[in-house]
Amino acid sequence: MERLVILFLSFLFIHLNCSGQFAIKRGVLDCNNKHTQDSLIEKYIQNGAEKLPYLYNDPTWGLYFDSIITLCPNIASAYQLKAIPFIKNGDYAKAFPLEDKAVELDPKRWTGYRGFLKCIFTKDYEGAITDFQKAQQLLPNGFEMDHTYLFYEGLCNLELGNYSEAEKNLKQDISIQSGGNLENEVEVHFNTLLYVGILYYEMGDNKNAKEYLLKCLNKYKELPEANYYLALVYKRENNTGLKDKYLQIAKQTIGQYTNNEDNLYYVNYPHQITLFEIEKELTK
Repeated sequence: MERLVILFLSFLFIHLNCSGQFAIKRGVLDCNNKHTQDSLIEKYIQNGAEKLPYLYNDPTWGLYFDSIITLCPNIASAYQLKAIPFIKNGDYAKAFPLEDKAVELDPKRWTGYRGFLKCIFTKDYEGAITDFQKAQQLLPNGFEMDHTYLFYEGLCNLELGNYSEAEKNLKQDISIQSGGNLENEVEVHFNTLLYVGILYYEMGDNKNAKEYLLKCLNKYKELPEANYYLALVYKRENNTGLKDKYLQIAKQTIGQYTNNEDNLYYVNYPHQITLFEIEKELTK
């Protein structure tokens, strides 16, 4: 198999050379040339791996990126994409050396992504904070997976119990989303509002917890976590009627509605709840 791959690469090398799609320097591929990199990405990713019917679930997925790495080992996206099946399957020991290489080659693009993986997948919150702070320096107010770096840093600090830092991070996230106006929350993602509400619940601040959880529900009334944590706030206030109301909504919606994050199928998000937790609260 390895021999066939090498023969295929040799054929491709000749084909690309004849078609003039990449640059030659001192008799070898000029891997620092953008046209060379773009040609390899087009050949192996856009017209190769991305055409596979099952994408990263296809057993040949990694071969496309091995081909790029063999020809030009300085293309960061090849390492990041090769790591995807390992991430999805929980094989982090194989995934992170590839992610580390991607960061080494293109830190501006991939540092924040590695921080996302540490925050959401491996729960390495301290390592994630380090990555997000570096990413913020490289790309101020940058986004990863529809959220700012500061959003994820806030989640990490929330999970670590660093509540004042989490509050600061999440308020900065709101500021970025709202264009600097904290009173204008029309564009603020409902999950930001959810986690600010959860943060205030954890801090024992019922007033602010209710405010943000209700704002979250105003955007997404079926979100189970928002209903559940709002119920816990009312439980703390000995308001049994409203506690039961929101627990029942959480029970009715869980399994049908989610936080709509892309990777929810593969991993649990911070403070994500289960039906067991809801039913346990209903019996108390």
